[in-house]
Amino acid sequence: MADPIKIQFRPGINRETTDYGNTGGWYDCNLARVRTGTWSSMGGWQKFTASLMLGTQRSLFPWSTLNGTRYYGVGTNLKYYIIRGNMPVDVTPIRRTVTLANDPFAIVNGSAIMTVTDVANGSVVGDFVTFSGATTIGGNVTAAVLNDEYQIVTILTDDTYTVTLPLTSNTTDAAGGGASVVATYQINVGLDTTALGNGWGTGPWGSGGWGEGSSTFTETDQLRLWTEDNFGEDLLFNVRNGAIYYKDMSANIADRGVNITSLTGSSNAPTIARQITVSNNDRHVIAFAANEIGTAVQDRLLARWSDAESLTEWTPDTTNTAGDLRFDGGSEFIKAVETTTETLVFTDATLHSMRFVGPPFTFGQTRIGNNVQLIGPNAVVSTGSETYWMANGLFQMYDGVVRNMPCDIRSYVFEILNASQSEKISAGINRQFKEIIWLMPVNGSSENNFYVICNYENPGALLWYYGSFNDVGRTTWLDAWFETTPLAGSTDGYLYTHEIGATDQSVTPAAMLDSYLKSSVFELGNGENFMLVSRLIPDVSFTGSTASTPSVDMTFAQRDYPGSPFVEGPDDAVTRSVALPIEEFTPKVDKRWRSRSTQIGIASTATGTMWQLGVPRLYANPDGQR
Repeated sequence: MADPIKIQFRPGINRETTDYGNTGGWYDCNLARVRTGTWSSMGGWQKFTASLMLGTQRSLFPWSTLNGTRYYGVGTNLKYYIIRGNMPVDVTPIRRTVTLANDPFAIVNGSAIMTVTDVANGSVVGDFVTFSGATTIGGNVTAAVLNDEYQIVTILTDDTYTVTLPLTSNTTDAAGGGASVVATYQINVGLDTTALGNGWGTGPWGSGGWGEGSSTFTETDQLRLWTEDNFGEDLLFNVRNGAIYYKDMSANIADRGVNITSLTGSSNAPTIARQITVSNNDRHVIAFAANEIGTAVQDRLLARWSDAESLTEWTPDTTNTAGDLRFDGGSEFIKAVETTTETLVFTDATLHSMRFVGPPFTFGQTRIGNNVQLIGPNAVVSTGSETYWMANGLFQMYDGVVRNMPCDIRSYVFEILNASQSEKISAGINRQFKEIIWLMPVNGSSENNFYVICNYENPGALLWYYGSFNDVGRTTWLDAWFETTPLAGSTDGYLYTHEIGATDQSVTPAAMLDSYLKSSVFELGNGENFMLVSRLIPDVSFTGSTASTPSVDMTFAQRDYPGSPFVEGPDDAVTRSVALPIEEFTPKVDKRWRSRSTQIGIASTATGTMWQLGVPRLYANPDGQR
């Protein structure tokens, strides 16, 4: 019998060299991870929410009320939702309520398009408006049809816009609606893609004249992002570079959030901020990149905070602890991340530690890093003791010292990354598997369609791998909180529970997970002689599988030289690749093939299959040098 060759490679993926240069390692994977040094497939996912949410999800925040009721806050580019149970509730704040002039609606017989007149309404395309108090125009355009929520389709002038009725008008062309129509406008919607600069095409469609640049969208920070935190059992949420809103959870769940400037007793509360947090121990509400008192102009390096235990008192006084500070590095604030001991504050060029120091200053800052460039506002996450982030061209971490993270897939990731949409990159944690995950857009995609994972189980030897969640991208990630496994926001409008079963349940019927692993090429023998393989001992287990007969394919692609293809032309007389089906109780496979070097692969071939790869063995003998 031939001598066994153990296939026991270095864990993790390495794309920093050629597949031949990475001999003895792994080169490519999808939906596969390393657990205690060995590879296995990832778990599946299923829908968590019962109905879809409008817009692209960009934030996912958990908290509970005093009676133990659990909630999730979800911000999209169109709306803000609170998830109760598994049902989304729209709590998007209102920006304007007005009684319209007499007969504000105009319809054309045979059309579903209705024109609405409202002087200086301040709307943009995509905004949501709810009409009430309207009377029937005629035909099937009844009061019940008119008194509903609509999304604005086009902006005709500053005073007129159109919406689409759910039916085609069958009445004579007319104006109508009566004299008591009330229009309630939700806050303006945001962009779901990043637009650079202020040239033609930036800003919402219809916000300027034909061929004109935007006068208001003058920075890259245009993507609609949200931050939130809980103030006791209540919720604070903030549109990035916009207002701060408050949701009283003791009231009706369907009541919408309100601007904190409208709260009773509000004193100089910020009208604009880039992020909102509540300090853990001293309970100050902190607004980053806020406006100074007495002006509406945003200061991009200014942090302001309220008096302790107060949402409304923002005016500094000797009788309270309200105040502010300006960060002494960089040109603009990017992100604040709370850890167990401090708040880390990223500017566009520096990293600061912000800590509670008590009266009279309340908070102080210390610069702890220079040349720190966070690639996107949500590309950072903390485990509490360590903080990890994606920077421009590299990955970094902080555990008391800022350091670069060794990354064996760095060049590959930044080569395929769509850097123009880096604001969409979202970081998360999967503590069960000791993983940091970054969701990102690659290969020209304008939306997140790829993930990168750093396994920190052994801090001295970080492991890296990557992949995609089939055809539905992920935009947010939340580690197991109230649920037993992580939640993720998706591009199809639903939240998904991950690490559930072994199938993709975003489609019906549930689909197989596209899980695979491929090695770099490795030599049989010394690489000079051909080797004749006669037997494979697969060493694959299927713990956790839901299929009645779980199976995988193990493939062995062969080539003779580093630069030659794995599969040669159809006229080649020698078989250049071998696929060996492996089922749950397959102890060995007797199969012959001949090559100098080989690439091993394993892939799921059946719905409901979970696999774990041990140490396969090949039995091979030298077979000449030709």
